[in-house]
Amino acid sequence: MTTEHSTAPVTRSGQSGLAVASLVTGIVGIVFAVLFAVIGLALGVVSAALGGVARRNGVRSGQATAGLVCGIVAIVVAVANMVIAYNVLT
Repeated sequence: MTTEHSTAPVTRSGQSGLAVASLVTGIVGIVFAVLFAVIGLALGVVSAALGGVARRNGVRSGQATAGLVCGIVAIVVAVANMVIAYNVLT
């Protein structure tokens, strides 16, 4: 009796690369929004866009929603950081 093992990678249904990318860029965007507001703002916009596209494509996973929320938080923090820096420096 022989046993055959498949070497094909196991994929999880419902997982989207866009959702993962949105979550990663959202988390990095929040960190950069505190340190470098312009980079954090750009990453926040990218994260919100990727999360929105992932949710529109039918992936209603928590990763897509979390990426969308992290992107929005990064945008808000970056804008607040820019306003505070402008008021302090002028």
